[in-house]
Amino acid sequence: MEKIAMGGAEIINWTQTIAWEAGDRHLEATCPACGDAGAKPVRLAVRSPWPPHPEQPLVTCAACGTAFHPTMGQPPYEAVLDPLVDVYLEQNAGIDVMAELLAAVDPSGIRRYIEIGCGFGFLLDYARVAFGWDARGFDPGYSARFGREALGVDIQHIYLNSAADAGSEPFDLALCAEVIEHVFEPEKLLVILRDSLTANGTLLLTTPSASGIRPETQPGTLLSLLCPGYHYALYSPKGMEALLRRVGFKSVSVIDRGHTLRVAASVGDELRADLARPFDRRSYHDYLRTRIGTTDPVSPLGVGYRYRLLKELTNAGQFEAARAAQAQVAAVIRQRWNIDLTDPAALHAALSEAPLPASIEAYHERYPFCLGSVLYFSGILAWLADGRRDIAQSWFQAATLAGERMRATLHIIGADDEESEELMWRARCYVSHLRVWSEPAKAAEDIRQLANTPSPLLGERVPARILEDAQRKIFVDLVNLGQYAAADRLAGPVEAALPSGGEGLASLAFALGILTLNHRKAPRAAAAFFGRAHQACLDLPDRETAPVVQSLLWPALYHQGQSLANAGLRQEAGEALRGLLKPAAGLPSVPLDLRARTELLVRTQRLPV
Repeated sequence: MEKIAMGGAEIINWTQTIAWEAGDRHLEATCPACGDAGAKPVRLAVRSPWPPHPEQPLVTCAACGTAFHPTMGQPPYEAVLDPLVDVYLEQNAGIDVMAELLAAVDPSGIRRYIEIGCGFGFLLDYARVAFGWDARGFDPGYSARFGREALGVDIQHIYLNSAADAGSEPFDLALCAEVIEHVFEPEKLLVILRDSLTANGTLLLTTPSASGIRPETQPGTLLSLLCPGYHYALYSPKGMEALLRRVGFKSVSVIDRGHTLRVAASVGDELRADLARPFDRRSYHDYLRTRIGTTDPVSPLGVGYRYRLLKELTNAGQFEAARAAQAQVAAVIRQRWNIDLTDPAALHAALSEAPLPASIEAYHERYPFCLGSVLYFSGILAWLADGRRDIAQSWFQAATLAGERMRATLHIIGADDEESEELMWRARCYVSHLRVWSEPAKAAEDIRQLANTPSPLLGERVPARILEDAQRKIFVDLVNLGQYAAADRLAGPVEAALPSGGEGLASLAFALGILTLNHRKAPRAAAAFFGRAHQACLDLPDRETAPVVQSLLWPALYHQGQSLANAGLRQEAGEALRGLLKPAAGLPSVPLDLRARTELLVRTQRLPV
């Protein structure tokens, strides 16, 4: 199989090759989603990683909102020895995201399952192991050949030209995940899928969303969405539904998750899928454990399974099991790459001094692709499970550098990893956050400065949503610790970006109230914050069980009354505290000690209740 050269030895920030346009330039093109013909405005242009790296304009359909590259040529997928297979196995294969999609259907109603563009075959394997389905995949690519051998799954290395190519017996469920964006004739593919299903069969589909193509989208995510040279069309919900109905799917459901469209469709009148059905991750955990026991630990596949179990267990708060998973990953990384994960500070120093690799293969000789992510979740464990903030800070510092080094290497061929970008920035924020307990003033200053501090290798800026989230959490912790002067340095941006409702508003407004009352000595303004916190708790749909309601509902009302009394507003204070002494039906009970404090306040201040 011939290997086609891509990119070069130079590490290029491919996000900087994205040039946004004002829409003054137009190209004649027919929308692959709704069929609208005519001139379409160019939204942006981006270089292709395929030599000679031509500029690829992206146009947007005014009729349905779908975006596509009208001048792009068909990449020869089956002729490329994919340099990203090991990256996929160790780091960026979203097996859980794919498995979550299968939760939309009742597994007991599925016997035969087909997947088009199955890639390595992870989901075929998961469906077979977790549910016992008869699963078959079709994909002509290199990674599919590798996956068939590694996992022992049924993958046919052909393009489907008709439903007959899939076999004589129809399927109950078809999946087409992250494929249709590559296809130049999507109607033909969807007709084949339609004809491969039983009369009551279901099609599940995922694809990048056109709604994510915005200048404010963080760079790595935007590059992953565009995937220059590979992604032909980025569909809108309207465009995707129009396309499916045009080829004969009667029942269609499309959910836009910001960067991804999740789709369920059926040729019948009844759609036997619910995209909102919750995903029981225990079956996925069991699958990972099963495969860990059957794979070579030091293979990319074995490393990837072990890293994913560490991530899953840490995110689930199963810290004891996560520690065991961490030990497994650390042992494998030591054996394969001779990297010691017991000393993150030394690892950070070594990463800082090491030269940048000239290729993906050169990088993989020295490091696993999931190194940054393993370090990140090790930091979470040290912080939340062990209470070792000093060690956690070292883990996060190493994770930040490891994640960016890996991404810089991927940029050689115009690729990126969205999860690594996300975790890299969160790790940088946590380095500042962990200073709250030892250096509160420095914690506040560090997180303020981060907005103006580019990353060392790629020169990127912290995404606004991640910075905002970090500022809020650091602010609340500083207030809770009584570090009011440091908290006051963050109060401006926190107050300017207060959420409109929910748990976030309740906790932030309460903290702002405490700061305003105790530090700024402005009781009238503090009362307003406490009132907003109390109302935010009342507005929660799950207010009877939400933890924030249990902890803040009545304290917010008490502090509102106290602040109003301090401001000399006795009538308003009495009205506020009346709600605490005579709570409305359906609200949690008032703690006895708080009720006693309220009665004392009312009596000593002679408040009219």
